[in-house]
Amino acid sequence: MARGLVPEATRRDGSLMAGSGAFFVISSRISGRGFLHGDPAAIDELRHGTMYIFSGLRISIREENRHEETSFMQPATPSASRYYRPELDVVRFIAFLLVFLHHTLPSTEDPRVAHLLRGFAPAFDAFSDACSFGLSLFFTLSAFLICELLLREREKTGEISVKQFYIRRILRIWPLYYLGLAIGVIFALLPSGETGDMTRIGWFALFMGSWYGATHVPFALPITPLWSISVEEQFYLFAPWVLKYFNRKSLYGFCAALILLSNFWLYFLGRVSATSRGIWFNAFVQYECFAGGILLCLFLRGRLPRLAAWQRMVLLAFSFSCWLNACYELHPIFDRAGERNPGCLPLIGGYALGTLGCVLLLVAFLGANAKLLPGWAIYLGRISFGLYVFHDFAIYITNHLIIQNLSAHMNPLIKSLEGPIFLLNVGLTLGLTILMAALSYRYFETPFLKMKKRHSVIQSQPIQGAG
Repeated sequence: MARGLVPEATRRDGSLMAGSGAFFVISSRISGRGFLHGDPAAIDELRHGTMYIFSGLRISIREENRHEETSFMQPATPSASRYYRPELDVVRFIAFLLVFLHHTLPSTEDPRVAHLLRGFAPAFDAFSDACSFGLSLFFTLSAFLICELLLREREKTGEISVKQFYIRRILRIWPLYYLGLAIGVIFALLPSGETGDMTRIGWFALFMGSWYGATHVPFALPITPLWSISVEEQFYLFAPWVLKYFNRKSLYGFCAALILLSNFWLYFLGRVSATSRGIWFNAFVQYECFAGGILLCLFLRGRLPRLAAWQRMVLLAFSFSCWLNACYELHPIFDRAGERNPGCLPLIGGYALGTLGCVLLLVAFLGANAKLLPGWAIYLGRISFGLYVFHDFAIYITNHLIIQNLSAHMNPLIKSLEGPIFLLNVGLTLGLTILMAALSYRYFETPFLKMKKRHSVIQSQPIQGAG
């Protein structure tokens, strides 16, 4: 990155916010037309600018012993037997809410929506697409926690039990995942089911839903969001072994390899003009998010950022600007009619900004005062797996009960209330999703969570209850 990109006063300031303050300039430049046309200088700014964002934080860590009272880091506790952060439950809920909005916001392909938004339609499309990075946030958070918990386990016991890791993952993921597939079977047998639904469920049952989605046309069965569980399960095949045998330096190399693999696929998929689904559903493409979570864990070394509330808000704004800049300028997600594959470099830059936004959002929340966090958001984050599994079923139900009946209604008064009825339908869908997830968490998931707790070396659940 050229020295002229950041003011001299900013370069001298070793604070986290100085690095973050430069980000808006960086993201604006790399997401501009230079990147779209493959300008090497723009690509270089992305690479160096990403490193600069955290430069102030690194300086704060190095000076921690000399200036403890002004450090941005709380002391590390790598050997602690418990690692539960309620603020990460809030992050889980934010990730779900973004995915929910992406799936429920109206499309500007509807002429009525386009007419209502007028000139703001492109910005609305960018916001809707940016919400899809909520799924990337799930991946980044998952990798961060897996790395943190397993490194703490190794610090405490001298080794990592891969067998216990797999038992914990199976107890947490498989019961609810296969319950979702079982409900999917019921929906597939309904008169509205499509030919081939049972074949699709078979792919998902083998944790190959991501590759099915990447290589087949879209389908209406409401198990589609579960493809992301396939990506996580495939990542778990090798991640614990890497953490078991690699030291910290080698883990940096592992993350670099994941990023290279992801970008190789983005380059290839850009060259062959792959579809948006073929890129988004590709497990290798999503590995960059996992690398981001692991790198953040390695960077923090068990510490927590000690930031003022306004600094956290600024980081949040920067994280969302990553996603919005990516979707408005680079268009890495292009699933609307008439949109085309933007090419290799915009795909690489767009997904890099998506991962960077996820990392910044995690930094913004880590170490936040739990007393200032709303209890309902912590609870909804705790049941976020159920929210994610059931939300598409709730969308399917409310759309068939309300939206389709409304579309067939010819009464002018009813037609004039389409907007408010749509908003009411979104509220009902969210309420139904929360109800289903809460019941599942209380009566179905809790027994498995209690069993999982018995296999935990580092406790990651709240002290009260099993959650």
